[in-house]
Amino acid sequence: MYQSIENISIQRRFVNLESRQVHYRISGEGPVLLLLHQSPTSSAEKATIIEDFSDDFTVIAPDTPGFGLSDYIETLTPDITLYAQALKEFIDALGLENISIYGFHTGAIIAAEMARLYPDLCNTVVVNGLVVLEPEEEEEILKHYTEWFAPTPEGGHLAWVWARIREQLIFFPWFRKDKGSKLHIDLPDPEFLQPYILDLLRSTADSQTAYQAAFMYPSRDRIQEINTPTFLLNYVGDPIAEHPKRLKKVSDSVEIELLPDIPSLEIRAREIFKKYSTPLQTRIHQEDVSLINGRKNFIQTSKGPLYFYCNGDSTKPITLVLHDFSQSSKAMISMSDYFDSSSCKIFIDLPGHGETGPTHLTNYSPQSMMQMIFEAIKNLGINDIKIISLGVSSSVALLLSQHTNLNVEKLLLIDPWCLNKEERLEFAEDYAPNLSPSVYGEHLLKAWYFVRDSELFFPWNKTKESNALTKEPKINPDELHEKAVDALKSGELLKLVAKDLIGYDIEADLANIKTECNIFTQRGNGREKFAEKINLHLENSTIEELPKDESKWSIT
Repeated sequence: MYQSIENISIQRRFVNLESRQVHYRISGEGPVLLLLHQSPTSSAEKATIIEDFSDDFTVIAPDTPGFGLSDYIETLTPDITLYAQALKEFIDALGLENISIYGFHTGAIIAAEMARLYPDLCNTVVVNGLVVLEPEEEEEILKHYTEWFAPTPEGGHLAWVWARIREQLIFFPWFRKDKGSKLHIDLPDPEFLQPYILDLLRSTADSQTAYQAAFMYPSRDRIQEINTPTFLLNYVGDPIAEHPKRLKKVSDSVEIELLPDIPSLEIRAREIFKKYSTPLQTRIHQEDVSLINGRKNFIQTSKGPLYFYCNGDSTKPITLVLHDFSQSSKAMISMSDYFDSSSCKIFIDLPGHGETGPTHLTNYSPQSMMQMIFEAIKNLGINDIKIISLGVSSSVALLLSQHTNLNVEKLLLIDPWCLNKEERLEFAEDYAPNLSPSVYGEHLLKAWYFVRDSELFFPWNKTKESNALTKEPKINPDELHEKAVDALKSGELLKLVAKDLIGYDIEADLANIKTECNIFTQRGNGREKFAEKINLHLENSTIEELPKDESKWSIT
């Protein structure tokens, strides 16, 4: 199960392979247990199992290529052997030997293939959800199961996204809407569905190759070739629970068991892993958390992991880049051509945003965010930086510049906010949309209109002509989709972040700022007055109006 805030014991890491990065979660000590997730989710779905099994094992849960935060492999075809080989490359990079594997659905098929290909590596394998299709079933599923969407100007594709996940819990296969395909389970609350929606949105049309590979797996032949102790487990209620019984023959190393429910299956799996596991004999390789051009990473802090992306040579001066409210580092990475090319830029996802997501902070005030970011910066061994901030994050940038243990050489504030008391009270309460999951997915459309109308009005929720923006709106459906997904990653937390971050009185800090500050403003975005107000209060600042033509921007 997903966790709304992951246990602090679960670390998030990347392995840097030659042409790609693999993201994984890790927790615990003892023999190595590898968890493989289903499609279209990620290792986040395994958070509860990671925590539960970490009492007895070193649990490692990678994201399959193209899912979660793992890079897709462009040369992949619908062949599960390729996925197993890609997983072996990850295992080798960690220096793992003598492991147990627990796979679920797509992950189960990869696990079965690992058992077949690498008997000397695998102590035992639990296959939870082996699919064994008849030819006509396979043909139908391959034709419809991996249908995908394209963003539309009205955001209508988001209704399809919600239905895609919801229908999977009503019918199997999800696209066949008839009595014979109806599942006999209670439909869960929308809060349960939401993380599945986000993982689907993290993936792409290409990523669905994993589904195709799983459905095309020649189970009847391959299972007979397994020489690793392998257990085909399933539970009553899974739509493919009876599929292993379709196998006419299995090898002597394979056993089939049907358990009454999920808890019983997990108890049985633990018994198997304890029986067959061997002590960890080698140290697990861990990449240094360093600044590598073009690489993603997480920095561990006492409040949880902080996500970042590095662009540039780490031997050059460091520039920390902070995105706006409800966005993520992606928004700032798209602007990187406007920044000083001679610096190494660290694009972070603020606490409560993007891939950093919910944290163990008690609140999301600028002070709390600043402290978590400062801890991350120090853990990277950085003492001297410049800071670029966009919009509301200017309050975090200003506080960082006052930290006595950090040398902020320069601030570059793009469209900073500086609300008066009345505006703070109003915006803290009303500016963030309510993105709490709703039964029929209406919250997805709320996120869409939040980001779309933010390009047309300021504030976005006052859709009067007097609030209309005069700048050219950026309402390309693909760009809006990325922004809407970012807002949905914050989700219902966005209201709390708005209260703590937007409701903060930035004006009280301005008199204490001694750092050189360059302020940049866009004419026609409705927030020019805030930049001018900040410039008046700072003693060492300049203000510059950015050209209408973004290609001519220079933020240095």
